[in-house]
Amino acid sequence: MSGLRAAVIGLGWWGKYIVQRLAGSAELQITHAVDMDAETVAGFAREHGLILRKSIDEVLGDSAVDAVIVVTPHSTHESLVIAAAQAGKQVFCEKPFTLTTASAERMLAACDKAGIVVGIGHERRFEPAMEEVARMIAAGKLGHILHMEANVSHDLFAHVDATNWRVAEKDAPAAGMTALGVHLTDLFISYAGRPKAVRARTAHVLPDATGKDHLSIWLDFVSGTTAGITTLASTPYYGRLNVFGSQGWAEVREAANVDKELPSELVTSDASGKRTTKEYPAAKTVRSNLEAWAKAATSKAPYRYTREQVLDNVRILDGIVRSSNEGGTHITL
Repeated sequence: MSGLRAAVIGLGWWGKYIVQRLAGSAELQITHAVDMDAETVAGFAREHGLILRKSIDEVLGDSAVDAVIVVTPHSTHESLVIAAAQAGKQVFCEKPFTLTTASAERMLAACDKAGIVVGIGHERRFEPAMEEVARMIAAGKLGHILHMEANVSHDLFAHVDATNWRVAEKDAPAAGMTALGVHLTDLFISYAGRPKAVRARTAHVLPDATGKDHLSIWLDFVSGTTAGITTLASTPYYGRLNVFGSQGWAEVREAANVDKELPSELVTSDASGKRTTKEYPAAKTVRSNLEAWAKAATSKAPYRYTREQVLDNVRILDGIVRSSNEGGTHITL
């Protein structure tokens, strides 16, 4: 096999999932892994033929590594991405890219200077039903896009220890936004373009939930489109996304989180009100996204996420954190 040779930085739950899903890929080979707790993950590394290191510096200085895939706590993304770019390695960063606009600008500037193709872990754009909605919008089948709504909720981290970085304020400052909401805002950017303003509220509703478990978002786009998003961290998985246009609407219904790879359903209505329902088979969206980035990094094909979209999504996240901290104030992006 040939292809981009990469090191996964962080062999936790998701880092292991990425390694497993990329097995046998001709575009992207995971050859190395970095984890501070090397003893704990040594068995997994051996099983998957990975060269295991304890420090990112060891892979950044290795000419046998072309790229890094950053799967670490969110607050560490900036330093790791910049270090990789400065070492001339291609970079894929799990979502959220980072937590503030200023941080994203520094990271992208470093990647721009090094000529790096930035990959981002928003694999929902590769879900077949979501792709069909994008095609419908691009073809004008829904007419002028008026409003978008989404509710993707999941209790996966509802009762983890409060010290877990996935729910700690340092790495997850706006309830379910970093775990769930950033996927939805990325999709909405891909459908409606540049965001203009945001308002958000967070709350701790379920008494025994770990931290804030409710997030409500209101978005305005430069195009005039509006959007509403809800994520709940204390209910079993639920996934729905709606796009309303002047000539029809579309609704995607999901059965589970992307790691479960289950089918999804798309319901559409044309201008006459006629409804059509279609089921889409399970798709390996994580692998599709990573392989698309690898192709872009090796100049085989363009990547569907632009630099501006990556930055705009961080702007939204930054605005949501500020708005929710200020009781739901209107934040211009």
